[in-house]
Amino acid sequence: MSTVSIIMTSYNKAKFIGKSIEGILNQTYKDFELFLMDDNSNKETQRVINQYLHDRRIKYIRSDIEDDEERLEKIRYAVLINKALRWINGKYVSYATDDNVYRPRRIEKMVEYLENNQEVNICYSSSRISYLNKSKQPTRVMVRKAKSILWIAPCVVDHCSVMHRASILPVIYEKWGSYWDEDPRFYLRGDAKFFWRLNHFWPFYPIREILDDNAITQESLHTQVISKNIDSVMKKLPRQCSCREMREQLKYLRSERNATK
Repeated sequence: MSTVSIIMTSYNKAKFIGKSIEGILNQTYKDFELFLMDDNSNKETQRVINQYLHDRRIKYIRSDIEDDEERLEKIRYAVLINKALRWINGKYVSYATDDNVYRPRRIEKMVEYLENNQEVNICYSSSRISYLNKSKQPTRVMVRKAKSILWIAPCVVDHCSVMHRASILPVIYEKWGSYWDEDPRFYLRGDAKFFWRLNHFWPFYPIREILDDNAITQESLHTQVISKNIDSVMKKLPRQCSCREMREQLKYLRSERNATK
């Protein structure tokens, strides 16, 4: 039984996923399991993934989804994450994507923080973000800083910068009937909706150090699907819930709770 369960989602990023997997396998903290959840990627991506499957810590699951129409019916990475969460064994849960790279002590630092702060259920770190053009060259670099305790985390924190206790998951499932929301109304903001759920019960605690590097690429699932015909694709999706809506709902919830104290 591993202490940490890491869930990585993957789709058609052959030029990036190898580095992402290596970033996890080369962690200073070794007691983890990696659920590599691939959404039926192309052959080039599969060839890269296959190079790492000899590592017994990797549990590889590949979906059988085939067309873009089906990909719009649900938030695909939420579907994959929900499936993995049914199988995890870890005390702590962390997330990754195929264009995100953990820094070497990322898991070690987060486990240490949660072990030393038993009252904390969720922590998040600072993250370095690079926006890459078609030539894979950075056009802009920024740091998303972890500065404060957050009761309103949607659209402020990326799920690749988060670790939480597995023990909180039954609370989420009992209230909403799932862990991550697969509703396509949150197609562009799936992790924000998960954080919206978490913030009903717990805040996010900061680790100020940069512990992961995130690349915003031309190969993202949303870019691949939407860029083909943005008008026709958006017409097939329901109205998208905005960051502002989720954050306002949480502000109202906080004010209501404060008023009853």
